[in-house]
Amino acid sequence: MNHLKIIVVASFLILISCRDKKAESATLDLKKGSIIKRENFDMFNSRFHSDSVFQISRVDFPIDGISVSGFDRHNWRKENWKFITVPVSEKNEIENYEHSLVKTDTLVIERFWIPKSGFEVERQFKLLKNKWFLIYYNDINL
Repeated sequence: MNHLKIIVVASFLILISCRDKKAESATLDLKKGSIIKRENFDMFNSRFHSDSVFQISRVDFPIDGISVSGFDRHNWRKENWKFITVPVSEKNEIENYEHSLVKTDTLVIERFWIPKSGFEVERQFKLLKNKWFLIYYNDINL
């Protein structure tokens, strides 16, 4: 039995060293002895913010968060969704905005705001069944 585990782990290491690391990452399920492929966030991020059909398919409706623009306030639904074109970024590239980013293997939280202005955007992406989804989007512009 121990030899089987060693063979599985060795096979896994050889496999991950040969694959395209940009497309997906893999984890080994030791209980089942199989490899689980996990979507790469950077590849997802690029496609999510450039392909509107893909974006809608990866928003986990009903989504938490709200849209506030002046006196107009609504919860996000598929029917009132606005295509998001600005990708998640490691650093702040927009002048006058504050920016924070928290990234783990299964969650990405990005927030940007202008202090004391009434403008704030927060979005959260979560890995669900090895695919990334937007699960929270607050877009506040008072």
